[in-house]
Amino acid sequence: MKISNEELIKSFNLLYLELERSNFIMSNEIITKILKFVTTNEQLFFAVKHANQNFDFNSIFNESMASGRIKMPDDDYKIIVLVTKILFDIDRGNIEYLNFLKNTFPRKNISDSFIDFCGLIVFPYVKAFERVLSQRDRIVDADTNIQAKSLPRQLVELLNGNIISISDQLVNDKTLSDEVRREIYVILEGLHFAVESGNVMLIKSLWLGLKYALIANRAYTSQVKAFENELKNYSII
Repeated sequence: MKISNEELIKSFNLLYLELERSNFIMSNEIITKILKFVTTNEQLFFAVKHANQNFDFNSIFNESMASGRIKMPDDDYKIIVLVTKILFDIDRGNIEYLNFLKNTFPRKNISDSFIDFCGLIVFPYVKAFERVLSQRDRIVDADTNIQAKSLPRQLVELLNGNIISISDQLVNDKTLSDEVRREIYVILEGLHFAVESGNVMLIKSLWLGLKYALIANRAYTSQVKAFENELKNYSII
């Protein structure tokens, strides 16, 4: 089975239509699906990592809100950084979703605010990925590159327990910059979805990213070792 960038974008557009045709109450679940789609597809996640390495969310957000209302950046990678962070924060509860819609898109009713959110934030996000991928029209062999399999439930629970533990510790870790913390959150979110879907190749690559992001920080030594031991015990690495 071959997955081309064109097919990937077609699926992403269908996800967007699902969001657009839903409503505020039902949209949380679809936002989670969008994030899972982005973090478990190699081409999309590569674009997210590239964007996060080159642009800072806070500066992009301040630039986008300079007029008092949100305006999407002109650069596709900036759009990816901005909207990925907004969607992650909504999904995690770091942003109070209802207030965000009311404040960002003040309308008479929440339905209209939600429509604006879809059209002015999520739609440009999908189109940014479409333009980025159109520049690299390559085909990924899902059988060799995805390597999805059903992982033992005990391993899934152990790995997710470590992910939650690290995520909780990050919240109060004042030794990390906001940029580094944001990047680690993206890795953890992707790692969670990779573990749940049994995507062995993605687990390996994200584990390396997490390991080298945390290995210099002694506060995470035990968690890094525990994670590594669990992957070795089950012959993942």
